[in-house]
Amino acid sequence: MGKCLKLGVLLTACVLAFGCAARQQQNSPQDETLRVERFRRSYEAAFDNKQQEASQQLISKARSALGTPYVSGGSSPGGFDCSGFVCWAYKSVGVSLPRTAREQSVVGKRITRVEDMRAGDIVAFRHPRRGYHTGIYVGDGKFIHSPRRRSTVRITSLDDPYFSGTFLGARRVKIEAGENLVAQAESRLNDFTEERAVRDLSTARKAKGKSKVSAKSSRKQGKVVQVASNERTSKQRVEKSSAKSAKSSSKVSKSAKSADVRAEKRGKTVAQSTGKTTAKSAKSAKKEASARGGRVAKEASKASATEKKSSAVRKVASKSDAGKTSKTAVKKRGGNS
Repeated sequence: MGKCLKLGVLLTACVLAFGCAARQQQNSPQDETLRVERFRRSYEAAFDNKQQEASQQLISKARSALGTPYVSGGSSPGGFDCSGFVCWAYKSVGVSLPRTAREQSVVGKRITRVEDMRAGDIVAFRHPRRGYHTGIYVGDGKFIHSPRRRSTVRITSLDDPYFSGTFLGARRVKIEAGENLVAQAESRLNDFTEERAVRDLSTARKAKGKSKVSAKSSRKQGKVVQVASNERTSKQRVEKSSAKSAKSSSKVSKSAKSADVRAEKRGKTVAQSTGKTTAKSAKSAKKEASARGGRVAKEASKASATEKKSSAVRKVASKSDAGKTSKTAVKKRGGNS
């Protein structure tokens, strides 16, 4: 009995030990996650406090440059351009940003909503012709920047029509993280260029596929159109041939009618011409007769005139002969006396 009791006690002790170990193993992952979550929250709270302090220092430094004139390529209190001003302000809190506005627009964490933006975030803009532009968000929907030539560092609202239409979003940079933001910007820009190249290739392939499909469909449609056009052309040919035959028959009938009309006209013209010729011949005969009568009358008048002249001459001659005879008689009488 004593041995049995000892064995029972040992078994119960082993079971309790194994059960406690299993409970510890079951509770340990939960405990670990809770510990990690607590540590993360405490770290984020501490980091947020440091981030807020650094962002306040950053904004005060940026506000100290209000009224500084714009200088192309400038990054000192003597004059700033947009990206040079952002670099100068962030350098005051120990952050080295890339120099160009395009690179500054891709560093850090992207924030698209204005409600989620914090003071100290980089605001980025892009105009299709003027390119990229950057500034520093100061809160209440406003940002500080060095806008353009013949201007100074100023505070502008994001509701401005020009900037609201070109707004890309905000970028949040961890101030005390010690990240190499220049290398980050270069790698992201390279990634963007590669993604764009891949997109261009995919769009080109899709366009080629669409063009092939459209070419096939156009070929099919072309075949259908060719068949339809062939049918139409055959119908048109038949219609044209029937129209031509109808036209030829109508032309034949018209030619026959025209021939009849021409024959009638010719008969009429012949009759008219014969009537005209007879009338002309009668008129010419009348004219000839009248001319002949005139000629005969003229000749008769001429003959009568010549007869009158000859009679006058004869009278004159007879008178002259009588005178001569009288003179000779007188002469003879004188001689005889």
